[in-house]
Amino acid sequence: VKKTPISPNSLGFYLSRASIVFRELLKQSLAESSLKDYIKPGMGNLMFSLYEQDGVTKTELARTLSLSKMTITRLVRDIEKHGLAVSKADENDGRASRVHLTPLARKLEPEYAQLARSLEERISENFTPADLTQFRHHLKTLLESLVEKTS
Repeated sequence: VKKTPISPNSLGFYLSRASIVFRELLKQSLAESSLKDYIKPGMGNLMFSLYEQDGVTKTELARTLSLSKMTITRLVRDIEKHGLAVSKADENDGRASRVHLTPLARKLEPEYAQLARSLEERISENFTPADLTQFRHHLKTLLESLVEKTS
């Protein structure tokens, strides 16, 4: 069996480059928006999860986003520091903490959603709808297989 050499044509190379380019595009888009003082790269999945369902526990967020509780704790601390959320003890379970968006976060939601839609359009502009469906499926499969190997 011939081993695939690490090269500029490898999957790892393309994944790494796509991640780097996307993160730079996100940073640039945020820097050019009025969100720049509040939203930082890396907050998006957490914020959009909370926009969808506010007041969930950190454990629920970790499960929903497939992230460790430690990572969720750090991300929640970051959005709290920017005035976007507050954590409150769960009324029924003193060990649990629920994350609630602030009015500021709600005020920023329309612009943040528009920025996310613009990035999504930019990512998908060279794909047919069928290609996008297939691409999403392949990325989801890849992510699931990588997460399985790190769990």
